[in-house]
Amino acid sequence: MKGEQRFIRWKPVASTAGLALLLGLLMSWLDGGLLGLEDRSLDYRFQLRGPRELEHSPLILVQVDNRSYKDLDERFPFPREHYARVIRNLKAAGVAAVVMDIQFTERVSGNQTGLEELVQAVGAASPDSGVPVILAGKVERELRGYSWVDYPLEELLGTGQPWGLVNTIMDRDGVHRLYSLFQPDPLGEKKLPSIGLQTFLTEVDAQAAAQAPGKLIDTETEGLLRVGPREIRLEPGFANTFRINFYGPSGSFPTYSFSDIMDDAGFDLSHPDLDTDYMEQWSDPELYELIWGDAPHPFRGKIALIGVSADDQHDNKVTPFFQYGGTRRLMPGVEIHAHAIQNIFDGIDVHPALPGWLWLLPLILLALIGSLTVHWLTPLRCLVLLAPLALGWLWLALVLFTRHNAWLEVVNPLTAFAGAWVTGVLQHFMQARRERAQIRGMFAQYVPEAVVSELIADPEKLVLGGEEREMSSMFSDVAGFTSISEQLTPHQLVELLNEFLTEMTECIYAEGGIIDKYEGDAIIAEFGAPIAYEDHALRACRAAVVMQKRLAELREIWESRGQPRLQARVGVNSGPMVVGNMGSRQIFDYTVIGDAVNLASRLEGVNKFYGSWILVSEFTWRRVENEFLGRRLDLIRVKGKLEPVGIYEILDLAAAEGAGELRERCRIYDEAFAGYLARDFRGAGEGFAGIHERWPGDAPASVMRERCSLYLESPPPEDWDGVMTMTEK
Repeated sequence: MKGEQRFIRWKPVASTAGLALLLGLLMSWLDGGLLGLEDRSLDYRFQLRGPRELEHSPLILVQVDNRSYKDLDERFPFPREHYARVIRNLKAAGVAAVVMDIQFTERVSGNQTGLEELVQAVGAASPDSGVPVILAGKVERELRGYSWVDYPLEELLGTGQPWGLVNTIMDRDGVHRLYSLFQPDPLGEKKLPSIGLQTFLTEVDAQAAAQAPGKLIDTETEGLLRVGPREIRLEPGFANTFRINFYGPSGSFPTYSFSDIMDDAGFDLSHPDLDTDYMEQWSDPELYELIWGDAPHPFRGKIALIGVSADDQHDNKVTPFFQYGGTRRLMPGVEIHAHAIQNIFDGIDVHPALPGWLWLLPLILLALIGSLTVHWLTPLRCLVLLAPLALGWLWLALVLFTRHNAWLEVVNPLTAFAGAWVTGVLQHFMQARRERAQIRGMFAQYVPEAVVSELIADPEKLVLGGEEREMSSMFSDVAGFTSISEQLTPHQLVELLNEFLTEMTECIYAEGGIIDKYEGDAIIAEFGAPIAYEDHALRACRAAVVMQKRLAELREIWESRGQPRLQARVGVNSGPMVVGNMGSRQIFDYTVIGDAVNLASRLEGVNKFYGSWILVSEFTWRRVENEFLGRRLDLIRVKGKLEPVGIYEILDLAAAEGAGELRERCRIYDEAFAGYLARDFRGAGEGFAGIHERWPGDAPASVMRERCSLYLESPPPEDWDGVMTMTEK
C-alpha cells in the first residue's frame, strides 16, 4: 500500500520530467537539423566575450581589396606577374611563409609570361630557401554528386611547393563556423589538407609536408585528430572538422592592401601621389633601421596570407562576429583561414563541455529539477525560482566558453527546463479543472448551474470551514405526510415524493437558493450562500410563493391521476448564520447553523397552528414588505426561546393578479389584530369573524376569532403582552 502511495505521489513528477526530457531531445533533433538555435547562442557568446588579443600571432593578411582596384587601376583577376611581384616583395621583407587563398588552376591565353614569372617567384621561394609558398586548390562538387579536385597548375606544382584546399563550410543559416582540416581525394585514397592545416604542417616539418602532404596526419580517433605535436578536437557529427574559435570580427589580424605590397621602386601605382615605394623601407635593412629604429618589423618572420576582399568577388562571409558592436561586418574568406590557422597554432578550438553521451546529463538534470520544483510549488512561485536557475545556467555557459573555450549547450537543456515548467503548469491546470469538476459535481446537487458556474469562476466565494454572514433559511414540510404515506405503496410514495421534491427544488434553484438537505418529505434550503446576495430574503420569499403556486398546479395533476394532493408549509427567517463545510474529515456537509436557522424551522411548524402555508419572521418581513402582500398573524414565543417574535403570513406578490382583494383582507386583519393587542377582544373578534364570513378559507382569521372568544370568557392577566407561547414545535 505504501509503495502504491509513493508511486501515486511521484507519478506527476516522473511524467513531467519524462515529457520535459522528450521535449529537450526533440529540440535537440530539430535544432541540429533545422533551427540552429544552439549555434546562434554560441554566436552571442562570442559577442559577449568580445575580441581576444592577437599580438602573439605570426599571421598577416594581404587582400585584393577595393582600394587595390583604385591604386592599380585594374580589376580582378590581375595579371600573374602582379602575384609574382607580391611574393618577391614579401620574401624580401623577410616573411617566413606565403599562403595563397587565390587559385591558379587555369591557363590564361596570352599571359604565359605572367605565368612563367609567377612560377619563378614561387620556385625561388621554395622550401629550400626558407620561404615556402602554399598554393591553393579546391574540391569542386556538382549537384549530381560528382566531385573532383581543381589542382594548381602543373608548372606551379613542379616547383615542389605544398598546396592545400581553400574550401570553406557554411552552415544552414549562412554563417561560417566550422573549418575542414582535410578531405579525402575523390579519385584516390590520399588525404588532401586544407591550406590552414597545410600551413601548420609546413611550420612543423616543412620538408615532410612538401614531400608527402598528410604524412603527419594520424587517423581520427575518439573525436581527436593528431597532427604532428597537436591534438585537434573535432566537431561531433562532422568528419575531419573543428569549430573555429574566432578571435574577433573582421580586421582582427594586421591587414595590408595588395597594392601596398606591390608598391616598390620597380613598380608605379596609378597615381603619383599614391606611389610611395612602400615596400622599400621593409626590404632594405639600412633604410628600415634609419626610419623605424628598434620598432618591431611588421613582415619579418610573419606568415602572409594572400586573398580577396573586394566586394565584387563575393568572398566575404558571415561569422559569429557579424553584428558585433552594432555594425555588420563581413569577413573575407582569407581571414577565416587565418582564424582557423591561429586556432591550430594556439590549440584553442571550441570544444563541447560534455563530450560523448554526457551531453544528455544537463537535459536530465534540468528536467528533473524543473519537474520537482513545479510539482511542489505554484506555477508563479516556481517561475520565480526557476528563472534565476536558468540565468545561472546561461552564466555558467558563458564562463565556460570565455575561460575554457568549452561549449555548454543552453538551448536543449533550457528547453527541457522550460518544458518541465510548462508541463507542470498544464498538470496544475488539469488538476484545477478536475477540482472544479469536483466542486461542480458536489454543488450541482445543491445549487443551480448558474451558481455553480459563478463558484467555479471565483472559488474565493466559497469559504470552507465556516463563515458568518447574513442569510435567509427556508424550511418546507408536507402537511399530513404520515397519513398520506399509509395510502401508498413504498414505490408509489417514492415516485410521488421525488416528483414533489424535484418541482420544489427547481423553484428554489430559480431564485439562487441552495438545497441544504432533504429529510424525507422536508426541504431545507438557504439563500445567500455560497454566493452572497443582498436580496436573499426577497429571493427566499419569492421562492416560497412560487412553490405554493406550483403545488396548486401539481395538485390538479395528482388528482387526475388519483394520487394524493400534497400541500406543504414553508417557514422563512433571515439573520446571521454560520455557513460552510461541516462534519468530519472524511464526510462533511455544506450547511448552515445558528439561532436564525432554528427559528426558520420553528416557523414552518407554527403554520399548522394557524392554518397558514407561508410564515416569515419579522426580521424577514422588514426586508420584503414592499414586495409582497402579507399580514402580521401574531406575536409568538417559540419553544425554547424567551424573546417574542412577530410572525407574518405571505399571501402573494404585491403585483399579483387579484392583489386588491388580498390587500383588503390584510387591511381588515391588521385592524382586527391591532384591536386584539389593545385587549379589545370583542371588536377584534368581530373583525376576524367578518374575514371568515367573507373569505371562508381564511384559517388564521378563524384561529384568532376563537382566541378572542376565549379571552372574552377568561380575560388574560393585566400584564399580558399579547405574546402567544408555543409549547410544541
